[in-house]
Amino acid sequence: METGTVSRRGFLAMGVAGAAHLLRPAAALPSRITSPGKRRLLFNWDGSMIHCWGRTALPHSKGPLTRDQFTSLVFTPIEDSAVDTVLFSFGSGNVAEYQSRVLEWPGEADNFQFPEERTWHAGIPVDPKDQYRNPKSLADAGHNPPAVVVQECHRRGLEAFVSLRMNDCHDALRGRGQLPNPELPTFKRLNPDWLSNLRWWTALNFEKPQVRALKLRVIEEFFDRWDFDGIELDWLRHTLNFPRGTERENAKHLNSFMRSVRRSLRERGRRRGRPIELGVRVPERLEWCLEGGYDLPTWISEDLVDFLILGQGLTELPELKEFRQLMTRKNLPIYPCLYMYGNGYRVSPDAVIRGSAANLWRDGADGLYTFNWFTHGSWRKPLLNEITDPKTLLKKAKHYTTVHRFDSTPFTPVTDPIRYNTALRDAPLPFDLIPDGKVKTLLVPIADDPRSRSNRPRKAELWIGMHYHRTGDVLNLVLNGQPLEPGELHISSRWQQVGYEVSPPAGEGILGFPAGESYDMRFRALRLDLPVNRLKKGRNRLGLKLSARGAGSDKPLRVTRVEVLAEA
Repeated sequence: METGTVSRRGFLAMGVAGAAHLLRPAAALPSRITSPGKRRLLFNWDGSMIHCWGRTALPHSKGPLTRDQFTSLVFTPIEDSAVDTVLFSFGSGNVAEYQSRVLEWPGEADNFQFPEERTWHAGIPVDPKDQYRNPKSLADAGHNPPAVVVQECHRRGLEAFVSLRMNDCHDALRGRGQLPNPELPTFKRLNPDWLSNLRWWTALNFEKPQVRALKLRVIEEFFDRWDFDGIELDWLRHTLNFPRGTERENAKHLNSFMRSVRRSLRERGRRRGRPIELGVRVPERLEWCLEGGYDLPTWISEDLVDFLILGQGLTELPELKEFRQLMTRKNLPIYPCLYMYGNGYRVSPDAVIRGSAANLWRDGADGLYTFNWFTHGSWRKPLLNEITDPKTLLKKAKHYTTVHRFDSTPFTPVTDPIRYNTALRDAPLPFDLIPDGKVKTLLVPIADDPRSRSNRPRKAELWIGMHYHRTGDVLNLVLNGQPLEPGELHISSRWQQVGYEVSPPAGEGILGFPAGESYDMRFRALRLDLPVNRLKKGRNRLGLKLSARGAGSDKPLRVTRVEVLAEA
């Protein structure tokens, strides 16, 4: 059993000493101990979901999680699957959902007073005390969550990585002065000058040497106490690291921080006789990285990172070559991020996930990284195996979606902490059509090759979801420069219910959702057979023109979804 009786409030006195350590002139960084390998499937686990919502998967459990229950929740969905690396997030990075000598427990700043129980998706009761009670009970029993994750990963032949959220702002969901706030640590309460004073008011300001020094101490503890194989610095949870508009000029501070982290991990790697790998999760476009203060050209040229994780919930990654062009000395593996939901699907059906995975392989990914996959049980293990093998995907039905805008107005209170994101910055949907003779063109990414003799799709369908449709609406469609039949398409003649129903087996499901629930992903849309030989591998140009508008509508016809189903 680990004791670690040093008070976590003791870190508040570290400011000057810790900052001095961080600000020492950087010596020349030695070359990497060994070259990193490529992984096929990196699985990110949000430990908060297990600690806070694990009871939805354990309906007969009355007390805190036991080690066996914790282990089952983490590994049953992924063991004996294509997953080769687990990246575990032990809380927000502000408080620790593990016994730490640097950070406080959730709720410790409020003397372990917690908000009242609340509900989550579809009325599931959540007890905020579980965020503290479950990991604390494990640690008290000699099963500190980091130790368990490392031991159980290595016992299964999996790599164990820490996933550290560099500037998580979930503690801002409760407004200023609204206490108790279990995720709001003492160091933020006592040092408001450490914050960026943005709309999400708890965002840390990495201009402050104290902030950088504290984050370094958090990182070092994981490798001083446990045998992790590496770490992911998650710069996308969240992206508010500096005062608005100063990100580019302040990139030097993140460069300095990354050098310190690299130097520290190399030193610890030498001590233990094997390297500690360092990955970063950053925006999916180089310009957005630079705009946010993430100086990837410097990080790569100075050999400060071993691999890149790109984006949030991607359906394709045509800009991947921007990052490859930076790699003049060595090629670093690139892992695009795949979600289990999005673009109209509260829970993505298997075919939708296959479509996005196939596109990402087509675009040149070295492997895939999954985020926010909160499954419990083994029901999606076959899907994990499918998406990891491009050859298997060739033989499976795939459903391709176009990206929905996350919010109609950029940088609202909801979207502000995820500013660098395709769904916010460059989504093609939704858009409006009026009968003005103009053609709206969008690009639909498809990984299948219709010219292939052995693996061409057997059948393809186009689904177009719309709002404010009226009888009498007439649409013209052009695919890759050629009109689709019929030339004058009366939408009402092809208006059908489409979609899927996702039904986990009994006793399995998704953490945070009601147990035993089927997820109805059906909707009404224009449904049209597509000539397979008119499709192409890559981006397909679909043109839409509204020729006539039905009577009785005072709004434009709004196109909300454009999807292609390719049946193997």
